[in-house]
Amino acid sequence: MEYRQINSGVNVKLVKILIMILLFQSFLSAQTENEIKLNLEESIKIALENNSDLKQIKLDYKKAKEQVWEAYGTSLFPSIDGNVSYQRAVKQGVIIIETPFFSGSFPQGTKNTLTASVSLEQPLFTGAMFLATRIAETFANISEENVEYSKSDLITKVKEAYYNILLAQEFVKLGNLNLNLAKKNLDDTESMYNAGLSPEYDFLKAKVNYQNLIPALTEVENQLNLSKNNMKFLLGFDLSQKITVTDSLKYSEISDMEMNEAIKMLEENNKLINQLKLDQELKDLTASYQFSKHFPELNLTGTYQAQAQENDDKSFSNWYYINSFYVGLNLKVPIFKGFSIDSKAEQAEIDLLKAQEELIKTKRNLINQLESTMLNINKAKEQIEAYELSVSEAFRGYEISKQRFDAGLGTQLEVTNALVVFSQTKVNYLTGVRDYYVYNSLLDHLVGENNILLNKN
Repeated sequence: MEYRQINSGVNVKLVKILIMILLFQSFLSAQTENEIKLNLEESIKIALENNSDLKQIKLDYKKAKEQVWEAYGTSLFPSIDGNVSYQRAVKQGVIIIETPFFSGSFPQGTKNTLTASVSLEQPLFTGAMFLATRIAETFANISEENVEYSKSDLITKVKEAYYNILLAQEFVKLGNLNLNLAKKNLDDTESMYNAGLSPEYDFLKAKVNYQNLIPALTEVENQLNLSKNNMKFLLGFDLSQKITVTDSLKYSEISDMEMNEAIKMLEENNKLINQLKLDQELKDLTASYQFSKHFPELNLTGTYQAQAQENDDKSFSNWYYINSFYVGLNLKVPIFKGFSIDSKAEQAEIDLLKAQEELIKTKRNLINQLESTMLNINKAKEQIEAYELSVSEAFRGYEISKQRFDAGLGTQLEVTNALVVFSQTKVNYLTGVRDYYVYNSLLDHLVGENNILLNKN
C-alpha cells in the first residue's frame, strides 16, 4: 500500500513536470513566431510598403494630382454659385409723400422678402487659362519623380543597413572566437605557470588580454542591436519587434561598369536630374504665366433670380415669385498696377535662370559622386583581394605562435600580437566586403538601376 502511494506521488510529479515542459516549449514557440526572418529582397519589399517617409512622399504626390484638377476647375471649367436669402422686416420703413393736395406716410416694402439666385461665370479667354493647368501637371510630374527617387534612395539605405547587420554579426562571431581563443590560452598559460613552466608575466599578460576582449565583445553586440534598430526604423517596424537576418557576409563579385556608360545612364535615368529638368520646365511655365497677366481676360456671365415679397396675411404656398435672367460678357483689361506685373514676370525669369544653374551644378556633383563611388568600389575590391588570403595566413601564424609558447620556445607577447594581427586582418577583410556591396548599391542609385528593376517588377 505504501509503495502504491509513493508510486502515485511520483506519477503526479512527472505529469506536472511534463506540463511545465510543454508550456515552456509553447512559450519558446510563441517567441520564435514573433521573430521575423529577413533576407535582402524581403527587407526592400517591406520597406517600400511600410516606410513612413515614403508614405508621406506618396501622399504629397496624391495631393499634387488633386491640384491638377483644381487648376482645371479654376482655369477652364465654369464657376456656378447658388444663393438663397430671406429677410424679415421687424420694423418696416415708410415712404413720406407731401403734395399740395395730400400728405402722409405709407409702409415701405413687405414683411417678408425671399430671394433665390444662381450665377455662372465661364472663362472664355485668359492669357494663363491653359498655362495654369500645365503648371499643375508639371508639378505633379515632379512629385511623381520624387516618389521614384525616394524609392531608390530607400533601397540604398535598406541595403546599407542590411550589410551593416551582416558585418556586425560577423564581428560578434569574431569577438566570440577571439574570446574563446584567449580563454584557452589563459587556461594553458595558467596550467604552465602553476607547474613552474611559465613566468608570472606571461600568465598576467594572457589574463589581461582575455579581460580586455570581454568589453570588446559587448561593444560589437551593442553595435549589432543598433544596426537592427536602424533596419526596423527603415522597415516601419516597432523597435520591440525582433528580427533576424538569415544571410551571411560572403564576397561575390559584381560585374563592373565602364565610366562612360555609367555617366550616360546617370544623365538618362537619375531621378534627381529628372526632377530638376521638370523644375526648370515649371519655372519656364511660371515665367510665361506671370507675363500673361499683361493680357485681357474675357468671361461669360449669367444670372437667374427668383424673388418674392409678401406680407403675413398671405400663406407661403401662395407667394408670388418674380423671375429674371441675365447673360453678359465681362472684359477685364490690365492698364496699370504699379509695375507689379512686370516685377513678378522678371522675378519668374530670375527663378528660371536659377533652376538652370541648379541643374548644371547637380549634374556635375552627381558625376563627381559617380567617379568617387567607382573608385571606392575598386578600392574595396583591392582590399578584399589583399586580405582574403591573409586571413587564413594570420590565423596560421597565431597557431604557430601558440605552439611555440606551449613548447617553451616563444613568449606570451608573441601569442597576443599574433591574435591581434589575425583579428585586424579579419576585420579589414569583412569591412572591405561590406564596403564593396554598399558602394555598388550607391552606384545603382546614381545610375537609376534601382528604378529600372522596380519598373520591371
